Amino acid sequence: MTQKAHLHPTDLRGFSRLAIDATIGLTRLVENMHHNISRTPGPVGRHSKAPTTGITGMVYRTIQGTTRLVGSGIDALLGQLIPLLDRQPAASSAAREALLAALNGVLGDHLEASANPLAIPMQMRHKGRPLAMTAAGLASEFPAAGGRILLLVHGLCMNDLQWRRNGHDHGAALAQACGNTPLYLHYNSGRHVSSNGHDLDRLLETLMAAWPVPIEELAIVGHSMGGLVARSACQSGA
Repeated sequence: MTQKAHLHPTDLRGFSRLAIDATIGLTRLVENMHHNISRTPGPVGRHSKAPTTGITGMVYRTIQGTTRLVGSGIDALLGQLIPLLDRQPAASSAAREALLAALNGVLGDHLEASANPLAIPMQMRHKGRPLAMTAAGLASEFPAAGGRILLLVHGLCMNDLQWRRNGHDHGAALAQACGNTPLYLHYNSGRHVSSNGHDLDRLLETLMAAWPVPIEELAIVGHSMGGLVARSACQSGA
C-alpha cells in the first residue's frame, strides 16, 4: 500500500505565507480601528480607512515592514530547502485533501492572487490522481475508453475524493450504471464561479480534443456549487 502524507514540504511554505499575510492584515485592521477611535468623528461621522500618521503611523509601518522582511527571509529559505525535501513527494492523504479543499473554499481567491502553493489548480483527476491531458496520457490511463464520459464536479469547500463514502464511490457507480467513464474535477472553490466556469470550459475543450476515441456524450453531475460552475462553463462555451 502506498504511504500517504498528511503534510507536503510545499505546504510549509504555503502556511508560512498565509501566516505573514494574516499578521499584516490584522495589523492594518488594528491600525484602522486606532485611527477611527482617535479621530472621534462624532455620532454621525463617517468611518475612515486612512492610515494613522505621526509616531503612531511610524510604529505600524515598522511592524508591517518587519513582518514582510521576516516573511521574505523565511520564504526564501524554504524555497531552497523544499527541492531537497520534496524529491519524491508522497501521495496526499484524504485528510490533507479535505483540509486544503476547505481552506481554498474560504480563502481561495486570496491564495490564488498571492500565488500561494496551497491554492488548488483546476484539473481532471481519476482515483485521486491528476490526469495528463494529452492523447497519450489519457490513452494510457483509460486503455478501454469509450465515447461516453461522466464528469463529477464537487461543491464548495470539497474535493473530488468526497464522492466516495464508506467504500462506495457514487461517481463510479453512476458511470457503471450508465456505461460511462467517470472523471472527477478538482478545483479551487473559493474563486468566483465565472472564473472557474471559464477555466472548466477550456479544460473540456482540451479533454474533447485529447480523448482517445470520439466523444458521443458528456454528462456532468454537479454538487451544490459544482452545478453553478458547470452551468457557467456551458455559458462560457456558448
